[in-house]
Amino acid sequence: MKKKLKIGWQKYEDLIEKQMSSPLIHTLMENIMSQFINSLPTDHVEGEEDEQTSQINNLIPPPMMIPMSQQLIEDISMLSNFDCWIGHTNFDITHRIKEKLNEIDGVEILKICSRYRFFIGIGKMFNFSDVRKNIENELINKEAKLYDRGQN
Repeated sequence: MKKKLKIGWQKYEDLIEKQMSSPLIHTLMENIMSQFINSLPTDHVEGEEDEQTSQINNLIPPPMMIPMSQQLIEDISMLSNFDCWIGHTNFDITHRIKEKLNEIDGVEILKICSRYRFFIGIGKMFNFSDVRKNIENELINKEAKLYDRGQN
């Protein structure tokens, strides 16, 4: 049976956004905010503030530090310098395929994430749709011929 090779594309910032809006992150942020609020001093005398000032203060959230891992900082930095994408394949990403990806114009950063997934950062002077077409032509069309011949 002939296998149809495919590459699916996912914008990397969508992946980061999905991770940032996960229930786990939301729970962590609530816990951090709760700890911060509980650590505030409560040494005010009732009646000192008028009602209007109290309402204004309740609307302004206190400034806080958001913990960020070094990896998240690097990811955000990369997003501002490159057009970042994750390629999902239904075929093995071999050393030869990695070399082919590295040779494609516009691929400035390449990281093999797993057997079927790779990360690319496309330079600012290149268009993703052009780079994507070149990748798909190089990998899908040419690799399919090798798979058909059993040369992979």
